[in-house]
Amino acid sequence: MALAGDLSEFSLTDIIQLIELSNKSGAVHLQGKRGSQEIDGWLYFRDGRIVGARLGSLPPLEAAYTFFTLTSGPFRFHEDVTLDKPTITQSNNMIIMEGIMRQEAMAHAPEPTLSMNTILRLVPNPASTGSEISLEPDEWRVLTMVNGKNTVGYIAQRSGLGEARTCEILNRLLESGLVEKRDTNLTDSLFPELERIVLEALGPSARALLVEAYVRAGIHDQDTATPEQVASALNLFEASAIRVFGEGRVREPVAHMRLFAGQVFRD
Repeated sequence: MALAGDLSEFSLTDIIQLIELSNKSGAVHLQGKRGSQEIDGWLYFRDGRIVGARLGSLPPLEAAYTFFTLTSGPFRFHEDVTLDKPTITQSNNMIIMEGIMRQEAMAHAPEPTLSMNTILRLVPNPASTGSEISLEPDEWRVLTMVNGKNTVGYIAQRSGLGEARTCEILNRLLESGLVEKRDTNLTDSLFPELERIVLEALGPSARALLVEAYVRAGIHDQDTATPEQVASALNLFEASAIRVFGEGRVREPVAHMRLFAGQVFRD
C-alpha cells in the first residue's frame, strides 16, 4: 500500500483509520518538528491495530501520543517494517482520543520555558514563602529526579508522565523556589545522552566503539568539542557499529544520536 505525504495535509488520525480499514501490517515513519524539537519515530501496526511505537527512549504509548502533537512533516508507511512483540495493547480509538487531547492541549499551551536539554538542580536553602508547599505524588516523583545532572527530557522519559505534564510540574517547582536551572556544558548535556542511547540500544560493548570514535574525531576535551567533531565521531561510530552489530540495529539509534546532537548545538 503506497501511503506517504505530509502531516499538514493528512492527519495522523486519518492515517491510523486508513491502515485499520485496510487491515494492514507494517510501520509508519514520521518526521517533523515541534517548536525547536525534531521528532523522528515509528508507529507499528499489525492487521490494522497499533501494536507499538518508538521515539527515542520514550515509553511506547507515550511515543504514540507524542506523534499527535506534530502538525507537519513527512510520513511514509512501510509494509516491510514490523515489530516482533507488541508493546501497546490499547485500542486504536482509545489512542486516537488521548492523542487528540494531547494535540489540543499543546495547541493552547503557552510557549515552553524549558528546553528538553535544560538541567535543573535542587535549591540548597529554599527561601521561606510563608506557607507550606504541598506536593502531589506526580510532583514528588519528578522532584526526586532533579539532581543537577538529569535533563528535562530524561526526567520526562523516566517519569512516564510525558513531556507536557513533566514540564508543567517542573515549572511549578521553579516558581515555588524548590529547584533552579543550572549552567551546563557539552559534557553535561550531550555526551551522557549519547552514551545512554548507545547502551540502551546496543549494550556495553558498543560504548568502547563510541569512545574510540571520539578519539579518532579529535575530541580530547568534551567541553570544547565542535559540531563538526561530533558529526565526524558519529559517522565513525556508525561505520564501526555496523560492522559489529549490523545496519538494522545501528541505523535508528545513530539517527536519534544525530537528532539530539543537533538540538544541543542549536540551543
